[in-house]
Amino acid sequence: MDLKQAIERNLLDYIATKTHTGTSLENNNVEFFTKWFQKVDYFKNHPENCGFYEIKGDHLGRKVPWALFKGQGEDTIVLIHHTDTVDTDDYGVNQELAYRPYDITEKYKEGNIDLDEHVKRDLDSGKWLFGRGVADMKGGAAIHLSLLEEYTKDKDFKGNLLLLGLPDEENLSAGMRGAVSLLDELKEKHNLNYILMLNVEPHERDTEEVATIYDGSVGKIMPVVYVRGKLAHVGQVFRGFNPINLLSAIVRKTELNPDFIQTVGNTTTPPPTWLYMKDQKQVYDVSLPIAAAGYMSILTLDKPPKEIFDKLYDLSYQAFEEVISDMKNSYKKYQEMSGKKLEDLTWKPNVKLYGDLYKEAVRDSGEDFTLAIEKLMEEVKLRFNKNELSIIDGAYMIIEKTLEFVKDLSPAVIIALAPPYYPNTNNDMVSEKCAKINKSVESLVKFAKKEWNQDYFVQNYFTGISDLSYAMFEADSENIGYIEENMLMWEDIYYIPLETIKKLSIPVLNIGPWGKDFHKYTERVYMEDLFNRTPVLIDRVIRQLLG
Repeated sequence: MDLKQAIERNLLDYIATKTHTGTSLENNNVEFFTKWFQKVDYFKNHPENCGFYEIKGDHLGRKVPWALFKGQGEDTIVLIHHTDTVDTDDYGVNQELAYRPYDITEKYKEGNIDLDEHVKRDLDSGKWLFGRGVADMKGGAAIHLSLLEEYTKDKDFKGNLLLLGLPDEENLSAGMRGAVSLLDELKEKHNLNYILMLNVEPHERDTEEVATIYDGSVGKIMPVVYVRGKLAHVGQVFRGFNPINLLSAIVRKTELNPDFIQTVGNTTTPPPTWLYMKDQKQVYDVSLPIAAAGYMSILTLDKPPKEIFDKLYDLSYQAFEEVISDMKNSYKKYQEMSGKKLEDLTWKPNVKLYGDLYKEAVRDSGEDFTLAIEKLMEEVKLRFNKNELSIIDGAYMIIEKTLEFVKDLSPAVIIALAPPYYPNTNNDMVSEKCAKINKSVESLVKFAKKEWNQDYFVQNYFTGISDLSYAMFEADSENIGYIEENMLMWEDIYYIPLETIKKLSIPVLNIGPWGKDFHKYTERVYMEDLFNRTPVLIDRVIRQLLG
């Protein structure tokens, strides 16, 4: 069987295995890999070199399939892909066909499905294969699997290859976060020297002529902003403090704020954007809401969380000052027009990070608070594990419970970190390990141009968020402590072994096939990349770095 046939076989088998993100179906990756281990003579004969690593405390009991092919020497390349895919609800009546790429491609050719002109052009070209996961990312996974099958037949293979199938990448990256401990354990047990973590996420192109290789992955933090106001009847509005007013002011100061834009190398992040904001009222009444909350997304390239949160803190403080000033001006005008002399407004800006709020609750209420927050965390964890509670709603509950045990009842802004957190990674962070990698990438670019007249552009960061974020971490102990203090649900529901990641510090590359319309019913992969070009490039990198 040649490589193309092997990729096709593995792709069809893998896609037929339903592994929807955040559901028990993700556990089907065990079924798929159990069969695959038995197909590969090396792993059938060396069962101690493969298996399923349990993700500690995972509410779905998910596992990380792993396979270690040991050749000669200590140098090791880690091959990663995520095993989960989004569901097929958007396929409508064709949901089952979505798991059969050639069948769904032929179905689309019948002309009964609504497709835009770009999709029709690709369909008519015969160069694209459609289906759920063909691009994101079982296509790339099939390439890794098939290459590894070939390498295991070589008794003189130099180096080692460790394959990881990672659940949950589309949600909280539980697979990769859990696999960090596996990487550390295998490193010690087998004396491995990790020289590269190689991902196969698909890439998109601005033009057909220019493909992309990535030597880093963008970071992401998700700040939660909770504003507590002061209750008052709408007829006595100046006796209260409307949290919607303040949260709106914070949103206006931060939404698309260019001060948060970062440029490193040839990559520039978009400015931050808010994903959700709402008052905390449960029923209608004629009083001001007691609280309002929301969360935003900020992409990072080289700034640690503390630096970003310091900026967010300052902007929130400024917004607080401006809202108070506006309220006082309105209050003054009201008194002039009504002829009433009322008490002065005495509001003061009050912005706190969650870590500081927690310490304040411990100081004010001691054991009463710690027992109450432990009980709440048990409830939050239980409801989250039953899919009855979202991460964000759980975050709001924790902040509200903590506020109950603080003596200061004045209006306040609480800023916290919500899961997931993705550290930014780039090979410049571990440049001393990357000289050979950089030469290999330069060689790939020249090879592709000569052989296929195809340009490859090296982008410094994969901007679609990926598991490569957990390959390295350079922040100091102060920032690690900062994350731990301000991350809601830390260790109860969400945890990142930052110190272990920092110790491993593995260089990264992403070399994947060209794909389009990820997570849509028109998801598709470019077959020339899937069956030919991407496998050739990956093979060259592996042999150059391990040779």
